[in-house]
Amino acid sequence: MPSAAERQIDAIATFAREQIAGRRALYDETAEFPHALWQAMGDAGILGLGVPREYGGGGADYRTLILAGEALVQGGRNLGLAIAWLSHTLISRLIIYGQGNKAQRQQFLPALAAGRLTPSVAISEPDAGAHPKRLTSRAERGDTHWRLSGEKAWLTNGPIAGLYVVLAISDVIAGRKQFSAFLVPRETAGLTQTQAGAVDFLRPARHGGLRLDNCAVPLENLLGPEGTAFETISKPLREAEDAVALGTALGGRAAQLELLVQALEGTQIALAPEPLETLGALYALQEATRTIAFEVAEQLDGRKQGDPTALILAARRLSRDFQNDFAAFLQALNLPESAENAELFRLTRDMVKSGGLASNVDRAKQGKLAKSMIMKVGRT
Repeated sequence: MPSAAERQIDAIATFAREQIAGRRALYDETAEFPHALWQAMGDAGILGLGVPREYGGGGADYRTLILAGEALVQGGRNLGLAIAWLSHTLISRLIIYGQGNKAQRQQFLPALAAGRLTPSVAISEPDAGAHPKRLTSRAERGDTHWRLSGEKAWLTNGPIAGLYVVLAISDVIAGRKQFSAFLVPRETAGLTQTQAGAVDFLRPARHGGLRLDNCAVPLENLLGPEGTAFETISKPLREAEDAVALGTALGGRAAQLELLVQALEGTQIALAPEPLETLGALYALQEATRTIAFEVAEQLDGRKQGDPTALILAARRLSRDFQNDFAAFLQALNLPESAENAELFRLTRDMVKSGGLASNVDRAKQGKLAKSMIMKVGRT
């Protein structure tokens, strides 16, 4: 008999095949966000998968979330919607549940699990990224409210969110910025949306920015301990995003391979030795990253000890190798970018562009790993 997690994944895969795959409107840059489809994902329990059961969610662990991301993209042939789901899921699970007090959990988690409310986290800023030394948004404490001012960028789900988790400087101690997190409803006076960080891919996901002009936020909207948000929210969220994104990438590569095989079906190319060898090599890269993804999940779920940073970097390096080889293979095959192959080319573009977003972060982390390795060698 299938386990509860296996039944969840089977249901997500079926939903993706039946309600996401083949919907060309999802890629239309002029179309509205598909709110009805998003709500259907909430009704199906997909948006609440990571929320504890006591708040109406599925109570999934990280292994299940990785499998869910894979099933969404492999079945739905759409990376953007899965990225929107990933952000919604991790903010709900890691931030609202992980840092929220009892009242905040009760107020927001049931609506998040049901898809009636969409969250977005606001950390990065224009020309600053998410580096704490360069962030400038501030929060000034008053008698009854905090006053937030600044500008944020690159918010996944920002244009459709009803609730923002905003990180801002709440104090400076001995020259070191102290960051706090605040729950800011969309209708807050002084909050306006901007195009800062909007991207032209990953449809139908929406990205954008915020401008905070002396926004008054009640004191009780402080999320987690004051002055600790960068350590308790920003860093853990990055690690969790990197981990669960291994699943969406797995699903994307699986869909690329399936769509390519379908495009070659019935042609002489399909059985020629050289293309078969290339397909086999691509499949080997896919299976290697799958093994790494599940090892990362074991660590995040606490079943194994270890720092997943090196594993995540290795998986992303293999993913870039896959995309480079896949692109060269497509070019060598000279497949036409026709209506029949549209899904393959759209998905491949999204996979390549999304993989490139993390390259700068990866290089910085690789440098830190190298320094750590050198120090270890020096002690031996």
